[in-house]
Amino acid sequence: MVDLKNDLSKIREQFPVLDKCVYLISNSLGAVPKSTQTELMNYYKLWANEGVNAWKKEWWGLSKNIASKLESFLKAEKQSISMMPNATISHWVALSTKFNAPHRNRGKIIVTELDFPSSIYAVSKIAEFMRWKIETVRSENSVTLEPEKIIRKIDRSTLFIITSHVCFKSGFIQDIHAIAKKARTVGAVTVIDGYHAPGSIPVNLKESGVDFYIGGCLKWLCGGPGNAFLYTRSGFASKATPSLTGWLAHKNPFAFDLQMKYTTGPYRYMSGTPPIPSLYTASAGLNIIQDIGIKTIREKSIFMTEMIINKAQERKFAIHSPLNQKIRGGAVSLNLPSAFQVKQALENRKTYVDFRKGKTRKQDVIRIGPHFYNEEKEISALFDQIDQIYSSGEYKKYSDQIKHVT
Repeated sequence: MVDLKNDLSKIREQFPVLDKCVYLISNSLGAVPKSTQTELMNYYKLWANEGVNAWKKEWWGLSKNIASKLESFLKAEKQSISMMPNATISHWVALSTKFNAPHRNRGKIIVTELDFPSSIYAVSKIAEFMRWKIETVRSENSVTLEPEKIIRKIDRSTLFIITSHVCFKSGFIQDIHAIAKKARTVGAVTVIDGYHAPGSIPVNLKESGVDFYIGGCLKWLCGGPGNAFLYTRSGFASKATPSLTGWLAHKNPFAFDLQMKYTTGPYRYMSGTPPIPSLYTASAGLNIIQDIGIKTIREKSIFMTEMIINKAQERKFAIHSPLNQKIRGGAVSLNLPSAFQVKQALENRKTYVDFRKGKTRKQDVIRIGPHFYNEEKEISALFDQIDQIYSSGEYKKYSDQIKHVT
């Protein structure tokens, strides 16, 4: 097991961007490992030397190999994860699934206002097409949500419960086990957006009881874009068929049969040709994360987020994340005055955090996402810089008009 205290300098050497800035934005994009360059060069060499034979040499099985690593890390059943290009497509695949007779007359979809907008866009458009009714669970404080508020809405008219494991803006960890347990009692289907969980908090998919779980390697797993995944509960996948499909999901794709005959295993939920270069970038980050271990990463995360909260409280900054570490993920959100302008000033100083807009300017936040490779002194440097930006009025140099944010 890697010792993050004694081995931190060696770990940091594996991530080039850490030499160039204060990188506290892994909740948006994990830092790229040096070994990713080797993986991408392997991709290029195989293509250059083998041409189309690269498919049978390695590419055809690459999705399954990366999925297998994820299954081990996330304690999922074997052959339960399918690689996807992004989380939104993953939602479309899950929600396009046809079920057996007991589900056909159901039409209630449950979501929450704390879920990621892209998920809500996908759900709302599918619901509009299918004439499903969406019920949105509201949060009293815009930070947390009592699981009972969701559970009370789940009944025998419910088709899908679609919500987050870790809420993207506040970092609140939902009790997905309790939600899945109630859903199973009435035959409803759970679709959990877990994008902000893997690599940040321990995830045990087999014990969670959820039907679908969507995640990705972009953030805490340091695997870059194009590496989302869809978990389907064992025993559930073979009984359901996704309508959003393609030739990789066919049991004999090279027969070019015009009649769809679904394969078994993880390829059942895939569609067309996968983004092969992205799968190479996923490997490097996963190897490092597995070597360190999620228990060690979570302990470091709790320590660092507690440090952020303490420094924010010293300055009387409003905190838009749970104070209870048991229900707080890897990032902390702060309601700062002129948050977008402060974010830009920090970026100009090579200190990277991200910004998320609230319902009002007072609810705008910056999100701070330290990871296992960050140092305590970087948290101190961040708050020293925020102090300077406010005291000097430096933030006023920057526009408050929001066009593009990380």
